[in-house]
Amino acid sequence: MKTITPRKGESFLDLLARCDGYYACPKGPKGERLGPLVGYAGRDDQGRQFVGDVYVNFAMAERYGWVLEHCAKHIPLEATNRGLYRTITRGTGFCGAPEGGKALATAMTIIFGKQYIFPEKKITAVATDSSREVSELVFSRHEPYKGDVWWIVEDVCNNFSTTAKLVELIESVGASVAGILCFLNRSLLVGGMFSPRCGLDLPVISLVRKPIEQYDQDDPEVVDDIKAGNVVWKPKNEWGRLAQAMADHSSK
Repeated sequence: MKTITPRKGESFLDLLARCDGYYACPKGPKGERLGPLVGYAGRDDQGRQFVGDVYVNFAMAERYGWVLEHCAKHIPLEATNRGLYRTITRGTGFCGAPEGGKALATAMTIIFGKQYIFPEKKITAVATDSSREVSELVFSRHEPYKGDVWWIVEDVCNNFSTTAKLVELIESVGASVAGILCFLNRSLLVGGMFSPRCGLDLPVISLVRKPIEQYDQDDPEVVDDIKAGNVVWKPKNEWGRLAQAMADHSSK
């Protein structure tokens, strides 16, 4: 049975890689792709998924209790560095964004002794061969109460569209959002602060800040791979294929 324990001085992305949760498309000597592109959750103005060469699969870290605990324990340190630790302790608790933020939010709840809630996804359009399913967030199992103050927890933040919807959903019942916590903030546009609407600026606390490039499907950088079908639209569902692509070219 495989076990993973954090190593002293190890970066969080290196730790995730040891959990087999990090994919970087292998490239040939001329920059040609030796593995598939991956689809991201974000969509362009035509409703098509963005694609890229890197995928961070935090779900693989969730399998290992010590790793999950290690990540959760370091978020308070990042909050302290930002002067936000007391803001977290004064909040109601943590709202896990489905699905990726739920395990980390649960761990944060235990560390801080706070409450935990999460919304669920209601599917509004099924997946196709070239696109993920479309859904909306609803509170059914848990719900925030009027006057509550919640921290939204995600695994990976990028375009913050889901985050903005969750802020709106929480505020719709008279509760409020204090900020966002995540393992990775890979956004090219949002750094330490996120403004879901005019007059509301929310701090973003991440263990890893690493902007990751993404492309629309007509971009010259990826269009040939798209036409050739060299893309995995749902990376978590075909993670073995991605892992094998890296393994096949790791020494080349």
